[in-house]
Amino acid sequence: MTANGEAAGGLGTGDGEALVALVGAPNAGKSVLFGRLTAEYADVSNYPGTTVETTAATVGSTRLTDTPGVHGISSFSEEERVTKEAVLEADAVVNVVDATKLDRDLFVTLQLLDMGVPTVVALNMMDELEADGVDVDVDALEAALGVPVVPTVAVTGSGVDELRDRLPEASAPASTPVDSYYDALPDAVEASRAEKTLLVEGDEPTARRVAARGLVADGGDAPLADAGAREAVYRERRSRVRSIVEAVEREAGPGRAAEQRLGDLLMRPMTGVPIAIGLLAAVFYVMGVVVAQRVVGYAEGVLFDRYYNPAVEAVVADLLPGGEWAAPVEFLLVNGNLGLLTITVQYVLGVLLPLVVAFYLAIGTLEDAGVLPRLAVLTDRGLSRIGLNGRAVVPLVVGVGCVTMAVISTRMVGSRRERLIATALLGLAIPCSAQIGVITGLLAGLGLAWWVGYLAVLLGVLGVAGVFLDRTLPGRAEPLIEQLPRLRVPRPGNVARKTANRSAAFLREAVPLFGATAAAVSTLDYVGALDAIVKGVRPLTAALGLPPSFGRVLVLGLIRRDFAAAGMTDMALSASQTFVGLIVVTLFVPCILTMAMILRERDARSALLVWVGSWVTAFTVGGAVAAALEVIA
Repeated sequence: MTANGEAAGGLGTGDGEALVALVGAPNAGKSVLFGRLTAEYADVSNYPGTTVETTAATVGSTRLTDTPGVHGISSFSEEERVTKEAVLEADAVVNVVDATKLDRDLFVTLQLLDMGVPTVVALNMMDELEADGVDVDVDALEAALGVPVVPTVAVTGSGVDELRDRLPEASAPASTPVDSYYDALPDAVEASRAEKTLLVEGDEPTARRVAARGLVADGGDAPLADAGAREAVYRERRSRVRSIVEAVEREAGPGRAAEQRLGDLLMRPMTGVPIAIGLLAAVFYVMGVVVAQRVVGYAEGVLFDRYYNPAVEAVVADLLPGGEWAAPVEFLLVNGNLGLLTITVQYVLGVLLPLVVAFYLAIGTLEDAGVLPRLAVLTDRGLSRIGLNGRAVVPLVVGVGCVTMAVISTRMVGSRRERLIATALLGLAIPCSAQIGVITGLLAGLGLAWWVGYLAVLLGVLGVAGVFLDRTLPGRAEPLIEQLPRLRVPRPGNVARKTANRSAAFLREAVPLFGATAAAVSTLDYVGALDAIVKGVRPLTAALGLPPSFGRVLVLGLIRRDFAAAGMTDMALSASQTFVGLIVVTLFVPCILTMAMILRERDARSALLVWVGSWVTAFTVGGAVAAALEVIA
């Protein structure tokens, strides 16, 4: 098979390995179909932008590639660039089309056919189309396109076997209306039909590649058509799409008015905001109360503290003989702060695993239901004031439950610049639920005014830091561009499979990093470096009007934030000292687990900036609050 229109081989057929790419719009069901066609799982999401790289699997003699969701084959975005390269390398394409959005998705179909790429169309979501009260004449659509069209329901597997059987029929029309635009190219351009189509549409990377191959007469420049050719091609292609849709689509019954009404309610500020608050409160309750406090509390307080850790400590003590070399090894393995066989395992299995599973269950449910993009649209205006777009609402809410998981969820936040802003704000001014529990107890005895003051300081820091980062970091905030998928009841099987695979992939990457970080901190603790930090911060704590022992609280905060707040419960502090101390421990550096995730998700430079920035902010704001309280007093 070739992209010039030769016959396509199917899955598991042919003498050599055939390359087949799945191409389609976001939310058309490509990744689900990929999972049905292969033995491998690809990430399935109703949140545009989640799939940013290709996923591939070999089935028989066919290499099948799942590409990012796109609305065109070009180089206007990273997703389009990746998909374009996959298409140009492929022998055939399975074009996954959302049957409920023919007027949108057939543009890519016709573009593939204009390029001469052998294609089979998977007309997906036929169950959704029927529920909408619409019918598509599949035979008429196949005749209009001139390529095989197979109705499918990827989530149930309906039509997948027929699609696999018809892959050898992949084809492309010998000519299309776009051929007439090839005359707009410079003379003597020798390129494939796919490349010529891209040149007519003004794709500069293709032009540079063609020129680099020496296929332009007399060593000419990159052979792009004139500027108006692309718009002319696009207009003509959209006209063809409209004609085809009018010919094959017809009303067949009543649609789903209830879902449409609910979607409208979610998008109206008066009704959508309360619904969004309720949904986000539910996410916080699951993450911050049920899992972070109850499940994790039971795992740590009972399973590990009573049973696992004492048993491991006893075994290590029995196995290690006495001697100078045994002491540091035993400390590394079972010390009470970050022992590799005790506290580190406790964090991974007792803290991290429940939170990871709960997070992916919650987010997977919102994704599968089509709610997540609507939450982003609702909150976009407010978050844009601190350099973020609406996609950041989930990390900020999840951060109140667990900052570590919130750092992971920043993957859904637009550009690298916005992910860095979100990560910095999470590490700086968002207290996790475990810390909030201790803080609530300490503030309870101080009165409502101290609570209001505490929240005001945190919100002020959050706003000022966001504006500062937005104005100082290079680049500009990306506008929120969301395609809103249909609302539907989440499919438990889809959510469960997504959660299991995401959780396993996360743990495979995170556990080695956390283990290495824990070993490094334990080593610093053993050689006395943490005690040196306590001594080093004494002048700073004194400047805040806090006792010298507060330095130990900060060292505990390096390990876990709630340890720092809990350390204050044993100290005899005045109301103003308690308030200042809580401000400092809240703004102080993220815990070791969160720092490990920041290092993994961002880079060493970003992690260092967050770490140092937290030190500076905590003591600067703490000092200002202490000075203000002294003046008021």
